[in-house]
Amino acid sequence: MEMKKCARGHYYDASIHAECPYCSNMSGGGATLPLAGFGAGGEGSPTVGFTGAMPSSDDGKTMPLKSAINNSDPDDGRTVALVKESKGIDPVVGWLVCIEGKEKGRDYRIHSDNNFIGRSDRMDICIRGDETISRENHAIMSYDMVDNTFYFSPGDGRAIVRVNDKAIFQTVELRSHDRVTIGKTVCEFIPFCDEKFTW
Repeated sequence: MEMKKCARGHYYDASIHAECPYCSNMSGGGATLPLAGFGAGGEGSPTVGFTGAMPSSDDGKTMPLKSAINNSDPDDGRTVALVKESKGIDPVVGWLVCIEGKEKGRDYRIHSDNNFIGRSDRMDICIRGDETISRENHAIMSYDMVDNTFYFSPGDGRAIVRVNDKAIFQTVELRSHDRVTIGKTVCEFIPFCDEKFTW
């Protein structure tokens, strides 16, 4: 592994990626394009090959280049949870409540299927302020709607995760009020879906 830091401060494995995968996915970063004549696609135009809807405004306003490019594809790449697909909503099924750590007192909603836990805003459950938690996929909190069961799994994080102070290295079933330790953060598990209620 060859860790490298890009100009924006992201760390990535240079033995796998030629450039920062976070920056390369930003598709234009904070650049903007004029709305007037947007998408003309002329020589040297940054929108050559753009196939999205063309704005008709000619008032000198600008729009983020990232939005323009992302709006060109109706499939934004996000996977929809099965319950959202079948019921039209992605309801809360339980919570993790921080009882020790920098975010003590904060709750984190758990939705059906897999909820990825990390420090990044891209995570389903984002725990900020604890540098001992990996940015992405440190652990996984899951709810299976078929058998109405909650599970907790270690992810790719360096620090060991624990349930009720016991280290876990594979998926375990969670019970109401189990304590989950991720880095220096301890959360108590509170189910909403149980033997009395399911969506």
